[in-house]
Amino acid sequence: MSWELLRAILFYLFAAGALAGGIVVAFHRNLTYSVVGLMTALLSVAGLFGVANADFLAVVQLIVYVGGVVVLFLFAVYLTKKISDLNLTNLSFNHFWAAVGVILVVITIGYGILKGEIPSHPVYTQSTVTGLGNAFLTRYLLPFEVISIVLLLVLVGAVLIAKREVDPKERKK
Repeated sequence: MSWELLRAILFYLFAAGALAGGIVVAFHRNLTYSVVGLMTALLSVAGLFGVANADFLAVVQLIVYVGGVVVLFLFAVYLTKKISDLNLTNLSFNHFWAAVGVILVVITIGYGILKGEIPSHPVYTQSTVTGLGNAFLTRYLLPFEVISIVLLLVLVGAVLIAKREVDPKERKK
């Protein structure tokens, strides 16, 4: 199997994963499943970045969005009291305007495909991770370390806020 065929297969698999995750986020009633759908969509986008040879963006996507945002959403869902008692629904959902939006997006993408120039051979770029890593650990070492300390303090603060004293009377409920 050639490398181009493998890249095409991976592209379509990751694109399908991103679409499926987005559909789950948009239409599932359970918040936990919606967060899992968001994680699937974000992982698939990271895979698309990897297929496009944008390895730095793929790693940042994994660390920041999948590792941070999705975990934050899961903590928010599970730390909220009586979240299962809520009947959450999207009250602003309107089928007509959603269909109009989808049709406009499909027409725009179709026009771009038909009128745009698609290269006949794949375009490969070189990785920028080595240059960025060297810059972070030489020229920009101090700002990099300051940001890491600030992020560590934010994480410790979030843990302290999440850890609250539970009254012994409430524990029995």
